[in-house]
Amino acid sequence: MEKVDYITSPGYGDGAGWRERVGLPRGGPSAVITTLGVMRFDAVTCEMILTQTHPEVSVADVRANTGWDLRVASDVTQTPEPTETELEILRRFDPHGFWTGAA
Repeated sequence: MEKVDYITSPGYGDGAGWRERVGLPRGGPSAVITTLGVMRFDAVTCEMILTQTHPEVSVADVRANTGWDLRVASDVTQTPEPTETELEILRRFDPHGFWTGAA
């Protein structure tokens, strides 16, 4: 996307060392979770890498919906389906389906 509605973390800016240069010496994101998959960060370059796709989503689907040449891990896995217990907890905390879209 060229523009986002909000930013939850400034991430790694233009790459390795950026956080330190702008006064953010610790932390940074460890993963980005989207509706299509999970991306993690290369420890050296801080580049985002696709590591998981959600069920029924292909690597091609994720790349087609990304605004740059997304790096893909050599061992991309699939996000496991939620267990029945996890679904019950989600339903308990979102009884009207506002967050889960189950309404």
